[in-house]
Amino acid sequence: MTDSAVPPRQLVTEFYNAISAADTATIERTIESRFAQDAAVEWPPSLPHGGRIEGARRVRAVFTASANPDAPAGAKNLRLVNAIGDGDEVVAWITFDWLQPGSTAPVPNQALELWRFADGQVQEIRAFYWDSDAIKTPQPA
Repeated sequence: MTDSAVPPRQLVTEFYNAISAADTATIERTIESRFAQDAAVEWPPSLPHGGRIEGARRVRAVFTASANPDAPAGAKNLRLVNAIGDGDEVVAWITFDWLQPGSTAPVPNQALELWRFADGQVQEIRAFYWDSDAIKTPQPA
């Protein structure tokens, strides 16, 4: 998947498949080879984990941690429904169960994530959640 000849939509598809499979080696290789050094990820700022992170090193840390099935919180059971587009922009439609810290009741949710590329490198991923209120509402422990 780290081959620069892999088209953007295929890269996005394979990246989410790696997250779903908890394949941190593939996630790391992909970020090292196909993400710009100043790549950024942005989530809705209203969320407890919201905001923007910048730098491939930080992006790698976030995505490898999110792929850990034993993590006590975060997106679980992530599934790519579809990836649309190619070239400089790809939109991924994902579904997942959100587990808040200290909770045992996951909240089903979904998002669109806009991937922006330049010269074959990921520049930015921007997430648009279907129900951000459900994610930030405290869940039963």
